[in-house]
Amino acid sequence: MNTVYNTDCLTGMKSMPAECVDLVFTDPPYYQHRANDLLVRKNNGKPRNIVVNKFEFDDFESEEAYLDFMNEVIQELYRICKTGASGYMWCCDDYVSFLTRMLEAAGFKFRKVIHWHKTNPFPAISTRRMFANSMEMCIHFSKGVPNTWNFKSVNEMHNFIEAPSCKGKERTKHRTQKPLKVCIPYIEISSNEGDLVFDPFMGSGTTAIAALQLNRKFLGYEVNPEYCEMIKTRFNEFLEQNKDYKGEIPEVI
Repeated sequence: MNTVYNTDCLTGMKSMPAECVDLVFTDPPYYQHRANDLLVRKNNGKPRNIVVNKFEFDDFESEEAYLDFMNEVIQELYRICKTGASGYMWCCDDYVSFLTRMLEAAGFKFRKVIHWHKTNPFPAISTRRMFANSMEMCIHFSKGVPNTWNFKSVNEMHNFIEAPSCKGKERTKHRTQKPLKVCIPYIEISSNEGDLVFDPFMGSGTTAIAALQLNRKFLGYEVNPEYCEMIKTRFNEFLEQNKDYKGEIPEVI
């Protein structure tokens, strides 16, 4: 428990026993196949910086390859989830319907799409003739009827959350890091203290940090060694800031 393994998720999941996970909370690759890096210019016409829309972990050779990969991940998720487990999967708007159908075909029950409104998106640029990309989607699903549903106040149970993109001291160099503010409420609702929260795509380790803060256990995989170093740093910071922590010491292997 409380370990992130530096390996690919399919290899890792296939070594896990069936029916062992209480909650899946994950942010897989989006496959931004229509994205292009954007060169922004100052008023004098000189380049200012590059806005990166496409990332190294989205580098699938085709849409079919991406969907085949995600389907294999979802099949393994169904096997390792307990009956009554819940799941949350971030995705871009292009693939909500594809991934929802895959989840249902695997045996999961689709429950709702949650919308995150980013209050500080990269602004729309008039020459692109496109709206600012200020929304991200998260698919809520379950294996049967959820065992855990920690109802908050009525106004906190919307399928909409508003928060800025990750910034300040929380921010790492991971370019698609999710802020804790859009993770913690759903982990609180769909799991209890001591439950196992699983993330096959740990990235910068936000799911693990949220689990630690909420007294949940976690397990996950991250194939990129650079991201694993970010996770180690965040674990060390958590332990430094929480000297009375008595749970299993988090580590990266």
